[in-house]
Amino acid sequence: MLRKLAVSIATLIALSHSQVVQAEAWFEVEVYVFERQSQSTEQWPDAPIKTKTDNAIDLISPAVAQAVTPMASESAPCTLVFDADANSHCAETLNGEPTSEPVAAAPTSVEYRYPPVIPSEISSATNSYASANGGPVLLARSQSQFASIINSISRERGTRSLLHMAWQQPMRGKSGSVPIRLFAGKDFSGTYHFDGRKIIKQAQAEPMTHADGTPMLAPVVSPVWELDGTLNIYLSHYLYIETALNLRKEGRKLLPVMPSDASDSSATLTAPKVMTPFLMSVPLEQNRRVKSEEIHYLDHPEMGMVIQIRKMAQPSAQQISLNAESIQTVGQY
Repeated sequence: MLRKLAVSIATLIALSHSQVVQAEAWFEVEVYVFERQSQSTEQWPDAPIKTKTDNAIDLISPAVAQAVTPMASESAPCTLVFDADANSHCAETLNGEPTSEPVAAAPTSVEYRYPPVIPSEISSATNSYASANGGPVLLARSQSQFASIINSISRERGTRSLLHMAWQQPMRGKSGSVPIRLFAGKDFSGTYHFDGRKIIKQAQAEPMTHADGTPMLAPVVSPVWELDGTLNIYLSHYLYIETALNLRKEGRKLLPVMPSDASDSSATLTAPKVMTPFLMSVPLEQNRRVKSEEIHYLDHPEMGMVIQIRKMAQPSAQQISLNAESIQTVGQY
């Protein structure tokens, strides 16, 4: 009698969770991004594509950066939103004009102090696994499967690894999907503005102070990563991947040289142009239907992305199985 009761309870648990299992499928995702040194003559956009990352899931910062406690200041802290406004509200100007956009509040209270260069290998310290009703989970290097692919591509002349990581995540429809934040490489914020202009070092001015004489905190500048953007994966009968990435490369560009006393914007039209250091932006924007288990390659003259989406045991199903087994074990005694 007790055994029948245990089986009935286990069945009810399975039925109560069946809709969750059917509604939310889980997959493992592995991504490898590399730079290709090419002699391409293609003309890239003057400005980087805008990639909204304020709502994206960031698995990289906790793995590579030091979390710091935000300090109160006159200005709002910089967010990780990857667009011109985010860079400009951190004591920047865009095209010589102060930004008039309202400053957005940081999405979380956690701020990070980053190294000057992000390592290409991003992984958790130990093997990790998703939990029922949880969010995406970064996996350990031992859980990845691209070792032979990375070795093969790394042996090709003119290639350089930018980012390799793997994670587990639930797959939802397009309207409910949340992109994953991808960034790697060098931080150019010390030498270039977000829009690519070279930062001109000026003589150090007197420190700004409050009315009571206490010094004002210097505004924080958002990182300008060598690779930055989002990867969005969603399920709509088929799997789809959307990439919105910028690869930043140092180069030179013809730019007008404005006189220091110029006050009229029309002076830009008559100002002489000279070859000036500039941070180029190479976009990788693709929307592709893919199949699970297959290894897909997104080609580009300046970079490449290898991605695989693998089926995995559903965390909720695993939890159901564990609950049922424990109940049956109790019934046997």
